[in-house]
Amino acid sequence: MGTALAAVTLGASAMVMVPAGADQLSDKQAEAKQVSDKLAALDARSMELNAQYEAANYQLHLAEQRVADAKALSKRTQAEAELRRNDLKRYAIAAYQTGNDSPEMDALLTSDAVSGAQKRSYLTDISGNRQDLVDALNAAKQAADEDAVRLKDAEADASAHAAEIEELKKAADAATAEQRAINQKVQGELKVLVDAENARKAAEAAARSAAARAAQAANSGGGALSNAPPPAPGAGAAGAVRAAMTRIGAPYEWGASGPSSFDCSGFVVWSYNQVGISLSHYSGALYRETVRVSRAQLQPGDLVFWGPSASEHVAIYIGGNQIVHAVHGIAVTPLDGWWKEPMGYGRVAR
Repeated sequence: MGTALAAVTLGASAMVMVPAGADQLSDKQAEAKQVSDKLAALDARSMELNAQYEAANYQLHLAEQRVADAKALSKRTQAEAELRRNDLKRYAIAAYQTGNDSPEMDALLTSDAVSGAQKRSYLTDISGNRQDLVDALNAAKQAADEDAVRLKDAEADASAHAAEIEELKKAADAATAEQRAINQKVQGELKVLVDAENARKAAEAAARSAAARAAQAANSGGGALSNAPPPAPGAGAAGAVRAAMTRIGAPYEWGASGPSSFDCSGFVVWSYNQVGISLSHYSGALYRETVRVSRAQLQPGDLVFWGPSASEHVAIYIGGNQIVHAVHGIAVTPLDGWWKEPMGYGRVAR
C-alpha cells in the first residue's frame, strides 16, 4: 500500500513538473519575444531619428551657406551705400564751395546774359547729377536694408535647424541608452532565446524580400528599370569599396564623416572621397546624385537606399548580397533581412 501510494505520489509529481517546465519555457520565450520586439522598435526609432537628423543637418549646411552668401552680399551692398553717401557728401561740399547750387538763384546773380545762360545750363547739369546721386544712394540703402533682412532670415533658419538637431540628438541618446540597458540586462538563457527570435525575424524579412523581388520580376519581365542598360560602375567604385572595408569596426556618430567615426551617409561620402569623388552628406541627396539601377544590376560600389525619398539610410553594396554601412558601427551585413526592403539602388557613375 505504501509502495502504491509512493508510486501514485511520484506519478502525480511528475505530471505536475512537466507542465511547470513547459510553462517556464513558454514564459521565457514570451519574454524573449518582448525583448526582441522592443529592441527592434528601438532600432527602427534610431533609424528614423537618424533620417530626421541627416535631413536637418543637410538643411543646416544649406542654411549656413545662405547665411555666408547673405553676409557677403550685405557687406557689398552696405559698402555700395557708403560709397553713394560719400559721393553725395562730396557733391554737397563742392556745391557749397562754388556757391548756391540752385540754377535759378545763380542765374539771377549773373549780370551777363550770355554767361548767365551758360551758368544756368551748367547748373542744370549739376542739379541732374545731384538727383542721380540721391537716387543712387536711396537705391543702395534699400538694397542694403533688403539684404540685412535676408541675412536675418537666413540666420533664423540656420538657428532653427540647429535647435532641431539638438532635440533629435537628445531623443537618439535616450533611445540608445534604453537599448544599451536592455542588452546589459539580457544574459544567459534569455539572451539565447532573444538571439533565436532575432534570427527568426531576419529569416522572415529575407523571405519577404525574396518574394517581393520574385513578384516584381514576374510583373516587369526581369525587374529592369528601363530598356536601356545603366552605365558601367564608375572608375572609383572599386576603390571606394576598398576604402570602406578599412573602416570596419569604427563607431557610429551623428553627423560624422570620418575618418574615425561616421553616420550612414558620412561613411559613403568618406569612402568615395578617398578616390577623389565628392558627394553630398545626406542620403536623400545621394539618391538624386546617383543613376538608378535595379536589384539585379547591383555591382560593388553601388548604393542601397531605404525610406521615403531615400531619407532613412544608405549603404554600399560590396557583392555577394552583402553591404557595408554605418549602423551601430561600421559593419558588413547581409542585404536581405538586415532591415526592411530597400526603396531603391543607385550607381555613382564617375
